[in-house]
Amino acid sequence: MSNRLYSETVILHIPGGPTGEWDDLGNAIIGPAVDLPWPAWYEIGSSTEETDAREQQVWGYTLYLQPRAYVGEADEPMECPLTYDSEITINGTRYRVEGEPGRQPDGFIVEGYVRAAVTRVEG
Repeated sequence: MSNRLYSETVILHIPGGPTGEWDDLGNAIIGPAVDLPWPAWYEIGSSTEETDAREQQVWGYTLYLQPRAYVGEADEPMECPLTYDSEITINGTRYRVEGEPGRQPDGFIVEGYVRAAVTRVEG
């Protein structure tokens, strides 16, 4: 798989999940969150809205992620774990996924990708 399209790196913030262990009160023990560097490409976008006498700026990107990538010292590529509630850091700024990411499978000529709209809200 060629990486020419994915010339940037973003950080995927993956929340911790249940470890299968329980604490003394019977609550599931949640593992630590993980930050994964991931090959990506993105297009910038923005909008401005006026709401109740204040202006709100929403800055975002259309994000294209490599569907599978070698993370850390893995021997096998990992499937992109992006979901509708994921958070991503692009150039030091944190964004959130809006809606469900689309997954384009590999084709005869074109590589597959994961596409998502991500936004940061200020105001």
